[in-house]
Amino acid sequence: MKKSLNELRGSLSQSELNTLKSIYDFRCLTAQQIYQLHYQKLAVVQQSVAEGACDSGIKRMLSHELIKTVEFKGNEIAYFLTPVGIEVVRHNFELPTNIYDAKKKVVKRGYYRASELDMYPKHINHQAHLNQFVIDFQTRELDCNWKYFDEKYVSNYTHIRPDGLLSILDTDFFLEMDMATESKKQLCEKWENYRNFLLSREYAYREKKIVVLFIVDGTEMLQKRIDLIKHTIYERLLETMDSEFEIYVGTSDQLLNLLERRLLPISKGITPNPIKLVREVLEKVHGFQVIEGYKVKNEFNGIKYGFYISKYNQEGVLKENNRYQEFLVDDYFSESPTIVSKVSYHDRNNTFFLNKHGREMAYLVIAKNEAQAYKDLRMCDAIGLPNIYFTTYQRLKERPFHEAVFQYDLLGNMHHFTNNGLEERVYEDTFSDQVVKR
Repeated sequence: MKKSLNELRGSLSQSELNTLKSIYDFRCLTAQQIYQLHYQKLAVVQQSVAEGACDSGIKRMLSHELIKTVEFKGNEIAYFLTPVGIEVVRHNFELPTNIYDAKKKVVKRGYYRASELDMYPKHINHQAHLNQFVIDFQTRELDCNWKYFDEKYVSNYTHIRPDGLLSILDTDFFLEMDMATESKKQLCEKWENYRNFLLSREYAYREKKIVVLFIVDGTEMLQKRIDLIKHTIYERLLETMDSEFEIYVGTSDQLLNLLERRLLPISKGITPNPIKLVREVLEKVHGFQVIEGYKVKNEFNGIKYGFYISKYNQEGVLKENNRYQEFLVDDYFSESPTIVSKVSYHDRNNTFFLNKHGREMAYLVIAKNEAQAYKDLRMCDAIGLPNIYFTTYQRLKERPFHEAVFQYDLLGNMHHFTNNGLEERVYEDTFSDQVVKR
């Protein structure tokens, strides 16, 4: 005789109930993901005990027909909820029967049926990798309140539908999982959708900053895939990007580290250590006054830069060797296409400042090393643009400012300068035929 719903709920442990809710939230989970989410902490006592508890829990949920197995990618197994499993989740976690959709002005069901969470086996590998990214983020136990929405549950936006969404503080992190299966044409179509979104009223009146984390997996040629993705971003999006929209492309580990060490601290108003060091060397070694970029963005048509740096005398901004000693500054440590966009369209953005103050503003990009930015800028023909300069933290620490700062020319040559007028060049190196180290 089958148990009643209340009897079923009563016979399950809290770990098993939480597992059912996690499968609902993630649409499906593998055994390893169930273990990582709900049983791994038991391994502190003994790993075999934790693994045994996980295996027993999965078998019990299968025997009660709360979950079902679906094979994918050969012989791998994913677990999905059955209609009975949905009912247990509904009642145990008090999912609403109906909700009011304010955007569509209709009343709709407040939960998903099992059939609505099912997916074709060919899509499960993509979903499993996306789930793993979020689970790895969750298990880092970072000090922030966050909420995750799978693509099925993303209702905050109507003109765009990322694979998943992490909402943290003042930022919505759009998750896009790339398994290296999409062609260049499909990638361009994806970014065309983003372009339309950036030009929409929905984006103009959004409540949060948007950061796209484009997670690359499923290929041994990672750098080639990352380069292809960046190339399609530059083709379709560069002109429409602004300071409130950023994209980062990388592996799961790279993007998780980026979240932990840079993006979340910035969301909390904390300056990451590498940026602090850059600020210190600009102030203490080179004598610049450093102002946070957001404080002067109205001077630059609303575009937000990392810093505005300048030197002053009694007459105002100091002029040395016939050049005003002031720069807009951003770092390129995390290789954000937003910086490439600012480089590419600096001349356009500079027009606002020129009309207002009668002079142009130089843009200084701080890279990890001399070769880092060259490859990306070459992809979108942004080499050799006027008023664009580069440096590194190491160069700023060790050299006079005019030697620390450099430019690339169209042939891939790198030059520093003879003085702070930044006019007379000194050849230093060539990157056109070198492999760019990252």
